Amino acid sequence: MTLQLALWWPLLLGSAWPQATVGLTALRSAVPLLCTENHQAARTRVRGTGVIADSGGTLLTAAHVIQEARSECTLSVLIPDDEWSRFRQLHAFLIRDCRLHLSLDLAVCRIRPAESSRDWGYLRPARIRARVAVPGEGVWITAFTGWGLAPLTRSGHIMGRQIYQRRDGCYCDFATDITAAEGMSGSPVIADHGEVIGVLTLAGARKFRGVSFGASFEEAAAFLKAAGVSTTPDLPDVNGLPPARR
Repeated sequence: MTLQLALWWPLLLGSAWPQATVGLTALRSAVPLLCTENHQAARTRVRGTGVIADSGGTLLTAAHVIQEARSECTLSVLIPDDEWSRFRQLHAFLIRDCRLHLSLDLAVCRIRPAESSRDWGYLRPARIRARVAVPGEGVWITAFTGWGLAPLTRSGHIMGRQIYQRRDGCYCDFATDITAAEGMSGSPVIADHGEVIGVLTLAGARKFRGVSFGASFEEAAAFLKAAGVSTTPDLPDVNGLPPARR
């Protein structure tokens, strides 16, 4: 399932990319989650976004993306052979074993190449950081909509850090002022220094319209450790955080 750029180039023309080089590795590490239906039509559509956590094929995403697709489709991700702004081929990886943290709506999954073992070389893991999301700091999110080949990148700020209880029983521990769009579930939240500090799990509605919510890796540190995910620990006074917005 290697796809040629020529087929999809028109879908990429509208993509927005940050001017700075900060976070480009993390942006490449964001990947679309595709659902191929398990029946005769076998249609494929975008189900959400994930982030590659290590070169061994660990994927982080929102748990509800995995749960909602398990019974009806085969899940896969597409890995580019270069940055998303200039890739020539996409390589399919199948999503296999997943561990879910349902209360935080977070999933840790393992992926493997659908075709060739040589495709392992295209994985570019993000730097996963288990630290507090600081109110006012700048962040990027990137996600995939439509066919899953037009990455949408938006910037904003952490609005607040507190426990937000959801109607479905899950909870989030931070909010951003970035408006979420379809396909953003599981999108990595990238700090200005290129570290991924969490994932988006919920779009705000009604009075929270224009707000998106997520789970930080600091809140999920014990779960990530148990699932074998390595994180960069937070160290006092050396994390280089930007000052809070006033």
